[in-house]
Amino acid sequence: MSDPEQTRPSELLKLAREKPQYHWGGLLVACLIGLIVSSFHWSGIILGGALVGALAETVRRAILSGIGFGLIVVLTWASLIALSGNLTDVAAMNEIALLPVGITLGLSVLGSLFRGTLG
Repeated sequence: MSDPEQTRPSELLKLAREKPQYHWGGLLVACLIGLIVSSFHWSGIILGGALVGALAETVRRAILSGIGFGLIVVLTWASLIALSGNLTDVAAMNEIALLPVGITLGLSVLGSLFRGTLG
């Protein structure tokens, strides 16, 4: 027996996609969860991409959200390196320094493709 007062997860997701205030709040929470998990393990980048992608209305917007989340992770990573005083050393590595950027963007887009499996 189901309680009529209980809201189903699909209804909450629909609400977060349609109402701007819930959408932005959901994106903020999704990005924070993704950043926290990715600080411990790289799979957090995929999780963050999947979370922001799930809040998008279409797969195309999910991919754009995944790219946006990936850029947030890259900027956070670069900021942490700059705060430690090693940004010039990392930038001096040229192409090797771009590898984490490409991997981060690729993994976040991969996670955002989860939107295609949702209705």
